[in-house]
Amino acid sequence: MQIIACLCAMAIMIAPAYAQFAKSLQEQAEAALVTGAPATTLRLAQEMLRAQPDDFVALYLLALAQSDLNDPQSAAASGARAYAAATSQETRFETARFVAGAYFQAGHYTRSAFWLRRAANHASTEADLQFIAEAYANTVRTNPLSITVTAAIAPTDNINNGSEDGVLRLEGIDLTFVLPEDRRALSGIGFSASTDLRYRISETENQVTTFNATLAGDTYLLSGDAKALLADSPDPDIQTIDGHDFAKVTASVGIERQQNNLSPLGPVSLGASIGTYWEGGERLVDFHDLSLAQTVPLTNTSRLQLRALRRWQDARTSALYDANIYDLTIAYDRLLANRDQLQLSLISQRNEAGPENSFDEYQIGIGYMLAAPVLSARISTSLNIGFRTYEEFTTTLNGRDDHFVLASATAVFEDVSYFGFSPSVTVSGSRTHSTAEENTAAAAQILFGVASRF
Repeated sequence: MQIIACLCAMAIMIAPAYAQFAKSLQEQAEAALVTGAPATTLRLAQEMLRAQPDDFVALYLLALAQSDLNDPQSAAASGARAYAAATSQETRFETARFVAGAYFQAGHYTRSAFWLRRAANHASTEADLQFIAEAYANTVRTNPLSITVTAAIAPTDNINNGSEDGVLRLEGIDLTFVLPEDRRALSGIGFSASTDLRYRISETENQVTTFNATLAGDTYLLSGDAKALLADSPDPDIQTIDGHDFAKVTASVGIERQQNNLSPLGPVSLGASIGTYWEGGERLVDFHDLSLAQTVPLTNTSRLQLRALRRWQDARTSALYDANIYDLTIAYDRLLANRDQLQLSLISQRNEAGPENSFDEYQIGIGYMLAAPVLSARISTSLNIGFRTYEEFTTTLNGRDDHFVLASATAVFEDVSYFGFSPSVTVSGSRTHSTAEENTAAAAQILFGVASRF
């Protein structure tokens, strides 16, 4: 008992002495850093860490010294340790911002962007968020690699773009057939995800060459009503259908070159890509594209873009025809005086894919994004109106005409943010009226996802 009492007494006496010694080391290390002696700061910080390995101040001083000694990789590693030891929002913000800068200095731009997003979690003012947004934009511009990942969940009343009334009428013949259950509108929940990778191969004053890769997929979970409808089918194959049978996957890779000195109107982009498409687990088509785009800056706040696409599509199944697709898009973007954004588009497409599948399509689109938040949400809307004409179609006498409308509104709730991402809700609806009545369809969905704040 006497020994324990002595040890406790010694500890009580030593603790204040050690605290004073640690404070002295800290003051010396800080002074050395200010006077341009980072090697001394490094040594003193390491001495502090031998006594207390998780001391935030010592770790941060170590990281600062390593940065001044032109060792950004070590500075980032030490800064990450300091971030883990930080105990306040302010110190976490400053430390995460420091680590992002160290990784940027080391040329690890993707890691730098990650730490900038982490810093955004601890930003306490709009000025802090603005600083992070500007630093992030600079990092993205500098980084030759860009990876964009999106995901969403969307309840919908028509996952398969099925017929609205579920019947087939043969024009000119007084006959009406009930469509198979899998061709009627089926409700459920859609799950979508996509990854878009871009790598800048080379860049000069006159050109930018980029490699692109995209993988996108959708799958579905049928509602109870949809399952019951399919289960009542007399066809055993239809009875076993589930949401995965409507799943879609698209994969493509390509290269794009933007040439800045080719046209007096503005940058010209030429692209080429190859890809493939699966549906219901079956590979249906392969495709390869050529695209040409001309961007015309009109003012500091507006531009016009013309884009032409030629697609060769090869069918992988006997149920489909090879297709030739020609697509022309004219788009106009403008930033208005009140900082709202306006987009207008005209689209023309010619699809040559054999009888019943060849058509001409035209559509006009308008998009509008409000600069000022509404109930703390950033709002954007879009509307597309178009028509599609088939010269031949089996169930009609004079071809087939479709008229369609697609409308959507998105709200991004920026008051809630994590890693620079905020939750978003998109409400959308579409309606297609067709002279081939079995192709008249409507769909409505609510999509829950996330959107980047910067």
